[in-house]
Amino acid sequence: MAEIMSKKSFVEESISMSAQSPLHLTEGQKACLRLVAQLHTSKEIGRTLGISPFTVDQRLDAARRKLNAATRIDAAKIFDAMERNDIYEPFVYETSMLESTDDAVSQNALPDGLGRRFAKIISFISVPPIGGERHELSKRKILVLALNLAFFSTLVMAFVVVVLTGTFRLFQ
Repeated sequence: MAEIMSKKSFVEESISMSAQSPLHLTEGQKACLRLVAQLHTSKEIGRTLGISPFTVDQRLDAARRKLNAATRIDAAKIFDAMERNDIYEPFVYETSMLESTDDAVSQNALPDGLGRRFAKIISFISVPPIGGERHELSKRKILVLALNLAFFSTLVMAFVVVVLTGTFRLFQ
């Protein structure tokens, strides 16, 4: 009888462990990921859970590694999809080195080394997204995007001035 009870408790323990979380995330990691999905900062999450922001960052980093995500936002999205049963398990066989279609097109049009350099230059002169959402950009990326915005604004203003002066000269 004791043997049957021990088997039953083993089965119940196994079920509870498998239902516990995808990829064995701790309850603390789950709580942090849920708050990240609501766009809270580490400081806000720390206040909510009663832990330090450093602990929040450590939990999120561990969860990010377990979920094989690039950022904490990506990890929160993956965890949210797992909780809603949108995906069964993470993509095990997908490599992180897959090309995007934009890179493939630009590299096929130009020689190999030149295509990569061209893609890198294009990535630096992209127009930044507009919106008030939180981001995970470094100070360097913010500076580069601000300089891009200033550069493109100057180009647009110069174009407007040239068009207006040409129009005024045409009518004189």
